[in-house]
Amino acid sequence: MMSLLAVFFLLLIFGFLFWWLVIETEGVYLGRRMVIFLYDLYASRYDRVKQFDEHADLMLISQPIMACIQPQADPLILDVATGAGRLPLIMARNGCFRGHVIGLDASRRMLDVAWRKVAAERFEGYITLMRHDAGEGLPYDDDAFDVVTCLEALEFLPDPQAALKEMCRVLRQGGTLLTSIRIDTRWMPNRTWNDQKMRCELKALDMRDIRIEIWQEDYSQVWARKAGECEPIGAGARDQVLPSPHQVAIP
Repeated sequence: MMSLLAVFFLLLIFGFLFWWLVIETEGVYLGRRMVIFLYDLYASRYDRVKQFDEHADLMLISQPIMACIQPQADPLILDVATGAGRLPLIMARNGCFRGHVIGLDASRRMLDVAWRKVAAERFEGYITLMRHDAGEGLPYDDDAFDVVTCLEALEFLPDPQAALKEMCRVLRQGGTLLTSIRIDTRWMPNRTWNDQKMRCELKALDMRDIRIEIWQEDYSQVWARKAGECEPIGAGARDQVLPSPHQVAIP
């Protein structure tokens, strides 16, 4: 009887650890390679699991970005950890958008899924997808983009602080940063930041006009503007930042 109970508790512990390490935290405590492996594994099912609301994304992401940068309509945008292309696609679907989005991700299969959607909607003129691990830094010059975004991903990068520093570095003076922080931090100790921590990190990086707004059940949006002012970069500068020897174009 005792041995059966011991086996039961061992299975219970194993099941919990598997759920926590692989599902809830998406492999982040097992290393960057495991995170990429899991995203490659579930790429074909990612959109079905997430069930993003396109209308809500247009209202709460795309339109606010355009409002932040108006009257500019042709921003050059960098989307870090773009996944299946959520941010690039909702920007391209915005009838006011005349810019270009470069989406970076470390998962080849996630980028394959994203590219199929880009091609199906004929958005090749608005979107470039590149394979690059943001945990290794961003292969761009300082002040290269009008907008930098990173949604639902910061806590899954190897060093969130270093990643955020890189995003701010490549953002032009006066440019807009949009990222997110996880609301429920219980299951990701030492990986997630609260509002106060995020504000401190951004202020240390010379970011201004910081706004943290409830967005959805698990995440808050974080908006900020880089101190200073300079002329908009514009979509026409895309060829100046691409290609890079550190990147692999998709397809």
